[in-house]
Amino acid sequence: MSCLQQELFSDLCGVCEAFGRAVDRHAVLEALAKGCVEVMGVKASLVRLLDEKNQRLELGAAYGLSEEYLDKGPVEPDKSPLDMTVLGGEKVLIEDVTKDKRVLYPEVVALEGIRSLLSVPFRVGDRIVGVLRVYRSDVHRFSDGEVKMAATLAIQAGVALEKVILQEQAHTLREVSQAISASLNLSIVLETIVRSAAQILGFRAASLRLLDEESKFLEIKATYGLSNAYLAKGPVEVNKSPLDQEVLSGKVVSVSDRELDRRLQYPEQVHREGIRSILCLPLTLKQRRIGVLRVYSSIPYEFRQSEIEFLTALASQGAIAIENARLFEHLKRDYEDLTRDVWRWYDWGERPPRL
Repeated sequence: MSCLQQELFSDLCGVCEAFGRAVDRHAVLEALAKGCVEVMGVKASLVRLLDEKNQRLELGAAYGLSEEYLDKGPVEPDKSPLDMTVLGGEKVLIEDVTKDKRVLYPEVVALEGIRSLLSVPFRVGDRIVGVLRVYRSDVHRFSDGEVKMAATLAIQAGVALEKVILQEQAHTLREVSQAISASLNLSIVLETIVRSAAQILGFRAASLRLLDEESKFLEIKATYGLSNAYLAKGPVEVNKSPLDQEVLSGKVVSVSDRELDRRLQYPEQVHREGIRSILCLPLTLKQRRIGVLRVYSSIPYEFRQSEIEFLTALASQGAIAIENARLFEHLKRDYEDLTRDVWRWYDWGERPPRL
């Protein structure tokens, strides 16, 4: 092994150790950005993650770039052909950024001293969650080896990030369980569940609906990431929604981009909201279906088994919270009725005390 190969191997080991030590998402992304610069000998590196709710690529971590460059402005995928290509699963190599119209903010890029770039998808599992870019200060044609190196580092970081996300899921379930034990405020618990369902997994939005007393409508109880216009689209009638009928039979149902038009009650509003995939899970209480938890993605997506298991656990927590709230309301009514009866029995006046 040559000295250069030994140095490269040492640098790779150092990056892998940094991934292993990372205890949160930011630490993983920082290790990736720094590791690319050290291993590949480039000017700088940057990781951006897709924020589905706001439809932007948000800065995850950077190394070797100035604050002025990082603050240059928003990166919206639908306005960036380069990033749309990478989010679609392809690698992009630009030998000279001054001659490529796909580069956003060309003047700022030039001031930063960037002349060539390589961008590869950043995945967690089989899901593309962002992009990894490496930059050089000279006009450069990236070799196959350099492309493979960047892709490999991105893969290793994705594995480390997946481990962190699993830890976050476990922590979230503990927090929700504690919230159920500590609070009888049902709305707070349900809002925590839908927010966690979307944020922890990086999806655009989530909602939780419960059946009304006659089981004809699914009434909204908590949402995260959905617009007011979408929420005002109209009532969700069970007999007009084949999707919800299937979920309320006890099935977990994933709806792909191709199926949205024929399986939803309001397909036009769904498209207008920018929703491309939906996962629906039943809320079950004592073998009875009482509602539906939905998670929405703004990109075509096949939900993974680990994600379904996490969301199923959240749905179960939601059902427990609903049961606790209903039991509390039942006990409260019984207590109030008993107090009024005792007050009348002992003839203590027309009006019992306020409880």
